[in-house]
Amino acid sequence: MAVKSSNLQITDLDFDNIADNLKNYLKGQEQFKDYNFEGSSMSVLVDLLAYASHIGAVNTNIAASELFLDSAQIRKNVVSRAKDLGFVPASESCSSAFIDLEMKNVRNADGTQPTTTDMQLMRGTNFVTVFDGSSYNFVVTSTKRPTTNNLSYNYNNVEIVQGTYAQDSFIFDNQLANPKFVLSNERVDKSRMIVSVTSNGVAETYTLSTGISNITTESKVYYAQENEEGYVEIYFGDGTLGKALSDGDIIDVTYIIVDEVHANGASQFVLSGTVNGFSNSHVTNVTKASGGAEKESIESIKFKATKFYTSQNRLVTLNDYKAKVQEYYPNADAVAVWGGEDNDPPEYGKVFVALKPQNSDYLSDTEKELVKSKLNALNMLTVRPQIVDAEIVKILVTCVFKYNENATDLSIGELEAIVNTAIQKFDTDNLNNFDAIFRHSNLLKAVDDSNTSILSNTCNIRLRKRKDILVSETKGYSVTFGNALYNPHGGHNSMSGGITTTTGFYVSGDSVNVNYFDDDGNGNLRRYYLSGSTRIYQDSAAGTVDYALGKITINAIQITSTVNTDSSIDFTVVPSGNDVVATRGNLVDISTDDIKVSGEVDTIASGESSAGVGYTSTSTSNY
Repeated sequence: MAVKSSNLQITDLDFDNIADNLKNYLKGQEQFKDYNFEGSSMSVLVDLLAYASHIGAVNTNIAASELFLDSAQIRKNVVSRAKDLGFVPASESCSSAFIDLEMKNVRNADGTQPTTTDMQLMRGTNFVTVFDGSSYNFVVTSTKRPTTNNLSYNYNNVEIVQGTYAQDSFIFDNQLANPKFVLSNERVDKSRMIVSVTSNGVAETYTLSTGISNITTESKVYYAQENEEGYVEIYFGDGTLGKALSDGDIIDVTYIIVDEVHANGASQFVLSGTVNGFSNSHVTNVTKASGGAEKESIESIKFKATKFYTSQNRLVTLNDYKAKVQEYYPNADAVAVWGGEDNDPPEYGKVFVALKPQNSDYLSDTEKELVKSKLNALNMLTVRPQIVDAEIVKILVTCVFKYNENATDLSIGELEAIVNTAIQKFDTDNLNNFDAIFRHSNLLKAVDDSNTSILSNTCNIRLRKRKDILVSETKGYSVTFGNALYNPHGGHNSMSGGITTTTGFYVSGDSVNVNYFDDDGNGNLRRYYLSGSTRIYQDSAAGTVDYALGKITINAIQITSTVNTDSSIDFTVVPSGNDVVATRGNLVDISTDDIKVSGEVDTIASGESSAGVGYTSTSTSNY
């Protein structure tokens, strides 16, 4: 039978379009000439066929999307695509802290003193902390031998991590093709696994491979990755890239089971058990707990995998360093890298890396050395990486807003709280990153948008930076804000101390007077103390202030103590502009504890003033 039309639109995958195309196709057939598809039972069959075609098209589309890293949505597929680029996503990580432990009045029953071997602090020893109303368990990561002092045994800089130890054992079977061993617990900190292989009665520790550049046929390494179910699986070399295991070898994997709730920020720990049967102890916190995080998100994997691939497992460009640091320390909130030639002062032959971890401002010395050692394995011999602390530039915000009291039922106190919250949210959404820029106009908009009754606002800003002091040492210091400072003319505000204020400190030879720094508006840093409200200057050339560069330099001085309990001095200055940019290792962050907000009724909008008579505007100047 003749066919009038056999054309089908195969590119329209919407259900309605598929149904219409099918009907148009059938109408083109001689058998269905003048047939009413809409009013017949044939319409049901057409709809069923359209549904089946639509579902098939959707599934095909999804399957095709999951083949590519940038479009994949299912985690196992994203992880698999990342593996193709040589990137292994980070697992869960446990919070860690460093403590000093002192065991007091330690004597055996016969009055003798235990040996330091007897008093070793064993791996897995438990400590507990109460944080945010909940109790958390921490364990010692490695056995540590003490030092003794009379009746005390001291353990310094002990790392403890949140979670509990567990162990899985496997037997290697060389009859299996590409054997992989899956750990029995899902929440595993992959970076803290201890893998031991016992062959012919001899146990040897294997290390996690992070690359293949230095792997030989006899390298005792293992590989770890996330499998399709989200569990950690390990496997070993094939005799080319790492030592091959033999039939019957026993594999023991000791690891940390990560808690579902992280105790980042915890700082008070107590020994929950004993050391060699002794329990009289005192714990001093060295660093707060930090670094606890969930496994790497899909978005993070997509972002980092391509960056990792571009580095090709070598360190040449600054981006190479940044990609590797993010791989080695996945719990980083922000990473900044710059060459030594761009440092202040320049240090040629170095690459500087500033890293801010999650839920903390600083890395511990141990963490710095770990990252540095990993970078040293890949960088050029003529370049030395230097891991430095992020330097926090705090923005102090003083905000005054005007509002129409007829447009709200809220009190002025409630409006001030709303504005305060809006400023904090602006900080969270936009700042606390090395490449962040504080844009003053955006902050003003955020305040205006916080409530419909707010008509206008003025936000003045200052900058504050904390400088650690080596007390009782004669030393010079520099404080760099990375932004120009306000100095409209020579001698600006000299009588009132220029634009620089500091917290107090004591100097050698004067244990009575609290000293401070200010500037004379001409680039000279001055040191003074207060007699009542009068400034008594002790040194009118205590250093320099470079207003254009935003840098304060303090001449060599012996500071014996500071008002700040952490042996630091806070420097507060007025920036030249209202926009603040983060440079090198500086992080820009609003000091949420120092936000000052006050509201005023807009008398014109409320009808209290006619033609602007008596209307008071707020000033945009800090002076």
